[in-house]
Amino acid sequence: EILFEVDSWLRTSVPVAITAFLAASVFISLIFAGFMASVYRLVALGEERPGFIHLRLDGPAVRVFLANWILSLINLAIYAAALLAASAITGISVDSAFSTLSELINLAFEAEAAGGEFDQTMVDDTLAPAGLFFMAMLIALLPMVYFNIRLAPFLPGSAAENRLLLVGSFNLTAGNFWNLLFFYILLGIALAVLGLAFELVTSIINTLSLLPQSGVFAVIGLVATILGFLAVIAYQVFVYAIQFGAQGAVYRRLKTGS
Repeated sequence: EILFEVDSWLRTSVPVAITAFLAASVFISLIFAGFMASVYRLVALGEERPGFIHLRLDGPAVRVFLANWILSLINLAIYAAALLAASAITGISVDSAFSTLSELINLAFEAEAAGGEFDQTMVDDTLAPAGLFFMAMLIALLPMVYFNIRLAPFLPGSAAENRLLLVGSFNLTAGNFWNLLFFYILLGIALAVLGLAFELVTSIINTLSLLPQSGVFAVIGLVATILGFLAVIAYQVFVYAIQFGAQGAVYRRLKTGS
């Protein structure tokens, strides 16, 4: 009876669920923008805020929040244009691609529910239109790389200055495209190596957590499980701090030369 009541309470209409999801996403993005703004201002301006956890909803946080959404909309517009270009090249309409993608997802759920596999004939029929999205990504790749490199100082500059540094980002990165591209490639490689090292450490911790649950082994397993959980949180914070710190350093270098 309790389960039924909980289930009934959780049921809601699709518009309400979508609205709630969007509202939660906006709120989380705004809180996260405060963390980003603190890192940006620390690296770019040397501003140190007291406390271990930085929750801020001030001007820098709001500007980073808006800049992040503007950058996302720019990337979305680039992909939408690439999707239309891919549609013109292949002759596959965007509507049919979306409908076949939805059909492919439904086939996956049906196959999983039935405990079987895809009907390969049906999969082959749906993969070609759905491949339009992959082709669009290939078309959008170079424009996205170009605009994101040229707008590299956009978020940290918006946190450091009392304005949204959209046009100013293009001015700062003029003549520095290839240097910035090489820098971000090296940063990506470094983060990939760090990720592999973290996976190795967590695999050892996970192995320890699977020890027989008796005596001293149970204690070791419990400690390993707690350490694994804390390690994941610390790793995510550390990686985000590196990424945001690198962006702040790029802005400071382009703005001040130091």
